[in-house]
Amino acid sequence: MTHRVALAVPAVALIVACTGCGSSPSAPLTPTTTAATVTPSPKISTPAPQSPVNGQLASSLAAGLTASTATADISSYVVQYRFQVFNGAALTLDSGLLDTPAWTTTVALTPNASYTWRVRAESQGFAGAWSDAAAFTTPDAPPAYSGPIGNWQACAGLKAGALANCVWNTIKPHDSVGDLEVVKRVAWLLRSDGAGLLIKTGGDNVVLWQGYSFSASRVCFADGHIYKVISDAGPGGANLPGFADNDFVDRSLYVPAIDPSKP
Repeated sequence: MTHRVALAVPAVALIVACTGCGSSPSAPLTPTTTAATVTPSPKISTPAPQSPVNGQLASSLAAGLTASTATADISSYVVQYRFQVFNGAALTLDSGLLDTPAWTTTVALTPNASYTWRVRAESQGFAGAWSDAAAFTTPDAPPAYSGPIGNWQACAGLKAGALANCVWNTIKPHDSVGDLEVVKRVAWLLRSDGAGLLIKTGGDNVVLWQGYSFSASRVCFADGHIYKVISDAGPGGANLPGFADNDFVDRSLYVPAIDPSKP
């Protein structure tokens, strides 16, 4: 019995030691991996400032900035634009991403001041280089309205067109500044209904007030619904009252009604 047990133990050891004998050594096992998809990085060109440059005078305190177009070398990448305005070394305004290489500042700039601006193109999280800085100056502040402003508060309680007509008769506007005096009072009297003012970033009949560039002829509601309060607005126009449905805009352009007594 003792010898049988002694012989059995080496046999087991031999079997263990020779497992895999007669075969070539196997390479170490490694985890199976899937190749990652690499997103190509586009080369995005740099737009060039076109206007205003070289210290030019901006057309208004809502400065309109334009640049040349940019491109990406991958056709599936749609290029957008970002503008930045500086007062000295301080960043004053950032446009966010825009679909076109043009932007009018939505906040009133300081009158008779010097600013610089730059622009770059971006696409799907990638950005090209910033352009060289361009310089401009701002004009005088727009004059206050000089026409009659009567007892417009007596128009409270009227609705829509009747209200606009009543306020118009107390203001008697003859230009864009006067048109806004009507619009901001109509919005104020309809504030309980959600009426407010409409930010307008370019084109005609834009008036700066309370740090915004406003449409001088339209009121805006919180859902983006706009109504035209003044038709044929601006200098030389008839500047007539009304309350015409004018479709919808992005709700970010809505500003709640502001007390028209504010300077």
